[in-house]
Amino acid sequence: MNRIILVGNGFDKAHGMATTYQEFMDDYWKSVGNEIFDGSSFKSYQDEFIYFKIPGERYNLTFILPEYSSGITSYSKFKSLLDSCNTPSIEFVFLNKFFERLSETSLNNWVDVENEYYAALVEILKSHERNNSNEIPSLEKLNNDFTAVRRLLEEYLSKIEKTNAKILSVQDKILAPLRAQDIAHSHKMGLTKHIQQRIDKIDVEQKRLAKQNTELSDIYDIEDFRNGNIQKWVSELRAIEERGNRRQQIRKCMDMLPSFLSLPEEILLLTFNYTDTVERYIPASSQALLPHVECIYIHGRLKDKSNPIIFGYGDELDTNYKAIEDRNDNRYLEYIKSTGYHRTDGYRRLLEFAESGYFQIFIMGHSCGNSDRTLLNTLFEHSNCMSIKPFYHQISNEKDNYSDIVRNISRNFKDKQLMRERVVNQTYCEPLSKN
Repeated sequence: MNRIILVGNGFDKAHGMATTYQEFMDDYWKSVGNEIFDGSSFKSYQDEFIYFKIPGERYNLTFILPEYSSGITSYSKFKSLLDSCNTPSIEFVFLNKFFERLSETSLNNWVDVENEYYAALVEILKSHERNNSNEIPSLEKLNNDFTAVRRLLEEYLSKIEKTNAKILSVQDKILAPLRAQDIAHSHKMGLTKHIQQRIDKIDVEQKRLAKQNTELSDIYDIEDFRNGNIQKWVSELRAIEERGNRRQQIRKCMDMLPSFLSLPEEILLLTFNYTDTVERYIPASSQALLPHVECIYIHGRLKDKSNPIIFGYGDELDTNYKAIEDRNDNRYLEYIKSTGYHRTDGYRRLLEFAESGYFQIFIMGHSCGNSDRTLLNTLFEHSNCMSIKPFYHQISNEKDNYSDIVRNISRNFKDKQLMRERVVNQTYCEPLSKN
């Protein structure tokens, strides 16, 4: 039995990184503010996103209020200051219309940005269906504008402050044993068989090391090895020769067994982030009885030409998607995620991992929004999926986002009964981090 961990932006946030959508947008407007506003006057400015023109070299602002003394730190503050000027001699326009759409709309998460792109795409599709036209200059403009936003995002993420520190509680969750309470009822027997295979594997490893005059406790710094607890259980259960009877005994004493006996064999860190935060949780070397941990950057990595970032939309289950494909115009598919997955072998490796055996899904910082719906549906409804366990964000003592995650998870299921069976209830879930 294995584990797939879905790593999203909340994982980076738990590590203190400024990776939210709002932090990205505020960083842009703060940098623009530093260019055009010195605390008492404006000067002209232009980049690929906005055009700002004042009469002359400087435009003095004698009415400045205290709230502007610290500068421009957001679009709302820039717009408020601009409105306060109330003069037609100042020109301001968005050159990037998609960025204008983002700036003027109240969005919370990166998935909202991808949803906005898809909504704009559908609007163009509907417009040209009504007009029965094949000329789509607005589609070219949308894709070019979206490319610029994606480039700005990559530049931002490449410059933000990073840390190599681990959160030990997060590491413990990644390497946690498989628990019977988390597994869907239909897969309980699978966990029993897994423990039996682990027992056999430990017995083989113990005999191999004995020939080298080495003890398991010399290799694995684990209390249950040092006090002989694991060896005792392995010996007692191995003494039951008939495997069916052995499985029955394992089920009977499941809650008393050392957790080491139910560790997953392999762990796949499936990161949807472009940053490398998750790599600090990959062991430097592997040991025979500990989980093998690997990582797939399913959406690419920062500044990696061999695995460029994928930023777009991935809901092929949406009712409008077939109409987009039927349009027979590849420009509509430029930023559909499934086309980007073919640039590397990451998606194929993910499918091979899922097909290799039963797996449990952990959700760490991923919102499970619609922009990844096709991929998530593939995993959530896979016949080998044993359970889906969200690690939620504890917003305050009274509030968390567990219910939000579960509602998003439900949208990725066609079979709602299967969803109710596989999603672990909140009683057995916990926050990703208390930091």
